[in-house]
Amino acid sequence: MSIIDFKEVQRFKTWWAWLAVAALNVLFIYAIVQQIFLGTPFGPKPAPDYVLILVELFLLLLFIFLISIKLKTRITDAGIYYRFIPFHFKETFIEWHELKDAYLRMYDSFNEYGGWGIRIGSIRTGKAINTSASSNQGLQLQFNDGKLLLIGTRRPDEIQLILDAVIASGKINRGV
Repeated sequence: MSIIDFKEVQRFKTWWAWLAVAALNVLFIYAIVQQIFLGTPFGPKPAPDYVLILVELFLLLLFIFLISIKLKTRITDAGIYYRFIPFHFKETFIEWHELKDAYLRMYDSFNEYGGWGIRIGSIRTGKAINTSASSNQGLQLQFNDGKLLLIGTRRPDEIQLILDAVIASGKINRGV
């Protein structure tokens, strides 16, 4: 069997969240410049300078947080590795023998899991880890104990080839 070496990095790409945080950052930077540097109060009831600075620091941290969100998935001969940064401090590893089944499927993030990120759905859908609405395909993993985990992907065709090879090699015993 050939050596499996699949890597995918997905980022949070929900444009409206980026736009909202960017617009608020621009507004508060403008307020800081106007009030602190130009000496003109911002608005009819201006907030104290330190409040403007604290709010801008919070918004800047929120922007950095959004930039840092990424889902790293790696698939090898040994199994599947994933890490959802910044929420997971280390990579999670799933060995092939821990799985009863693995397959690709279409999913609706909002209806099945309530959105994006690390999500817990119903008993029927299990847990999901995904980054955005631009992909509605996921690697569905069914563990030997019946638990479910869906990992979103933007490269389902490549994963399907890997799954075919892994199943053909007997590393996942479907239905056992």
